[in-house]
Amino acid sequence: MAIKKSTTKKAPAKKTSSTSISIGLGNKAEMRKWEIESAMSTLKRAAEIQKDAKMMADVKKMAMEQAKMFTNLANGKMK
Repeated sequence: MAIKKSTTKKAPAKKTSSTSISIGLGNKAEMRKWEIESAMSTLKRAAEIQKDAKMMADVKKMAMEQAKMFTNLANGKMK
């Protein structure tokens, strides 16, 4: 039994317009408040880290290792 091929073409898919979310004044104020609270939290944590001598020693050690790695990378040396 022969199989008949369908010759009908599908209609092209309709393009849908993208929906954008507009930020109103209230949302901008909320976002700014959240950003400020986040910054305050970050600064508090930074102060706690700076008071921790052992943590700061470890941070400085890691910073030196990364600085060396970036210097080597900038000079074309890969390790």
